[in-house]
Amino acid sequence: MLLVHSLGLDRRMWDPVLDRLAEGRRVFAYDVRGHGSAAGAPLPFTMPATAADLVAVLDALELDTAHVAGLSLGGAVAQTAAVAAPERFASLTLMAAPDRPMPEAFEERARIAETGGMAPLVEPTLERWFTPDALAADTDGVRYARECVATFDPATWASIWRGYGGLDVYERLRDLPAPAFALAGAADASIPVEGMAAIATRVGAKFAVVPGAPHIQTLECPEAVADALAGFLPAEIDIP
Repeated sequence: MLLVHSLGLDRRMWDPVLDRLAEGRRVFAYDVRGHGSAAGAPLPFTMPATAADLVAVLDALELDTAHVAGLSLGGAVAQTAAVAAPERFASLTLMAAPDRPMPEAFEERARIAETGGMAPLVEPTLERWFTPDALAADTDGVRYARECVATFDPATWASIWRGYGGLDVYERLRDLPAPAFALAGAADASIPVEGMAAIATRVGAKFAVVPGAPHIQTLECPEAVADALAGFLPAEIDIP
């Protein structure tokens, strides 16, 4: 299983669900270019390049296919790769992930970073990602996300948001041969339940909702998310 994280975070976003998903499975999480250990990757950031990176990760792991799950930007990366190389997907799971860009919002987030740095973006981003209760409690997940956003390179942030605007998968996954799953958060302020339901219909995916989950589902409702993912995947994934 291959896990692809959200914009602004890194592979650690998956830590709360790894143990559960690794029961009977081999699970890998990697840093998308521009993030974490891949922060020095060349710019500009483009969706085709990130899709090629995902396939390159599978090649490096010597995996012909994998069950791929992506959250938010990670889901967009996974969809882009599934359009380009559907034969590499044993299944596709989309979590709080769009299939169309929002050009005005994406450009605004890029411009803010370029003109004001990351400080003005921290709290609005966290408010999109977490519930008010989690923010008030200043949970471990909130603190991790705050550090990630606050220390992100502004030029890279801007390039990623503009590259994200090149997402081009709408209506292109209807013929994906692998099974698909769309997982929405009931409290997601970025990709509402009805939006994920519409994507599930377009992709022909199984659909489920995690009660109480915000946009970054794994950091606030890890047990329910892990159970939902495990319920969709085969009990044991046979990967040589």
